[in-house]
Amino acid sequence: MQPLHRVSGFTLPELILTIAIVTIVTALAAPPIADLFLRYQHETLGRELFELIAFSRGKAYGHGRVYTLCPSADGESCTSDWSQGAMLFADNNGNGEHEIGENIERVMQKLADGASLEWRSFGNKKYLQFRPSGLTPFQSGNFSYCPPDGNAEYGWIIVLNVTGRPYFGRDSDGDGIAENGSGDNLSCTTNI
Repeated sequence: MQPLHRVSGFTLPELILTIAIVTIVTALAAPPIADLFLRYQHETLGRELFELIAFSRGKAYGHGRVYTLCPSADGESCTSDWSQGAMLFADNNGNGEHEIGENIERVMQKLADGASLEWRSFGNKKYLQFRPSGLTPFQSGNFSYCPPDGNAEYGWIIVLNVTGRPYFGRDSDGDGIAENGSGDNLSCTTNI
């Protein structure tokens, strides 16, 4: 007589229980993953601007000329709305306006509709300028970014000291919102 052959596998109740557990775990993990993706998306914009500022400073110092970073919707002329994009150019006469013959070095694309990017500085210039020394003409200030939904926890601040060195605003009080150089929280409102 042959021994009974044992069949392995799952019963229907075991399979249903396994699917239910996987569904619950996935449902619990989905919001943090979506939150992480959204935060990464906004932080990427911050890193892009940070790198553009650092590049501008290095370009001015390395080439011994004035470079201007200004808001620009078309990548050819300066405007006043940083949310529409930005451009960096060699500013031959140092007037903060792009003119014929001044080479455009880099362009930053427009932000998502409803997002805001503001530059506030000592001297209230609409542009950021770097001298051949790599320093700004006393333009310490900050860029403040607010996402389209106005949630300041996804926003960021890039602070620029008078030497032209940028750094990201920190969250020193642990409330999840970046602070400017004076320690004030980023303030966002819904723009849509």
